[in-house]
Amino acid sequence: MLSIQGIYDGKELKVFDIILIKSPKKVIITFLEDPTEDFTSDEFHLIAQEGGAFDFLNNEEEDIYTDNDLKVKY
Repeated sequence: MLSIQGIYDGKELKVFDIILIKSPKKVIITFLEDPTEDFTSDEFHLIAQEGGAFDFLNNEEEDIYTDNDLKVKY
């Protein structure tokens, strides 16, 4: 399987990479939306908050630093 990127300008599909496949192949073309149109910054924060990527911060075993590790105390 090979994935490539390109742009469809409404008339032509233009690819960014050189395709080295010589024989006919089945393809799947997926039209991606501009991510700035799909989500607001608030929605991105909500996804990050609820997605579980930062759940390790709630684990006491991961809390390995103390105030004594600071070079400058505020």
